Amino acid sequence: MTGLPTDRLADLTGRVREIVGDEWEKPAVGRPHVLPLSTALVAVLFGLRHNVSDDLVAEVFGCSQATITRYHQILQPVLRWVTRPEVDQRLEQTRREGVLVDGFVAPVGEREAYHGLFSGKKHMCGQNVQVIANLDGQVADVGDPVNGARHDARHSSSPASPTAGETTTRPEAPG
Repeated sequence: MTGLPTDRLADLTGRVREIVGDEWEKPAVGRPHVLPLSTALVAVLFGLRHNVSDDLVAEVFGCSQATITRYHQILQPVLRWVTRPEVDQRLEQTRREGVLVDGFVAPVGEREAYHGLFSGKKHMCGQNVQVIANLDGQVADVGDPVNGARHDARHSSSPASPTAGETTTRPEAPG
């Protein structure tokens, strides 16, 4: 459900438990949480990975939409904080080894109230999203979506993206 191997999920749950403490299962005041911490964490990761509504996540985990929304509000900042060292490490590794940058238009349908969504190149309405990957093909960073009418070259402003004329190949890389 989360895309993480069992050992990585257990490690992540342990790091989150260090932050939230034992109060998750036995709060000092008020009612206990509906889901135990490990299940709540899986629910939040499931929602983030599959980009589904809180209603759907609540249906899968047998609780209310309000519960899942509350868990997102509580656990997302904690997840960002405990995974920050890995994120920084991957970004530094990508800066050292080189990157591949590519963009795609994520279709959003016809939205008359929003201007600049139509991509003349792709002949569709959507938002342009830039993806930065290392040379092994693992995603290192994803840019914020912008109007589909914006060209890829104008969009890339990430510090990890290569500048014009900069090489992004490793000696041991194919090609």
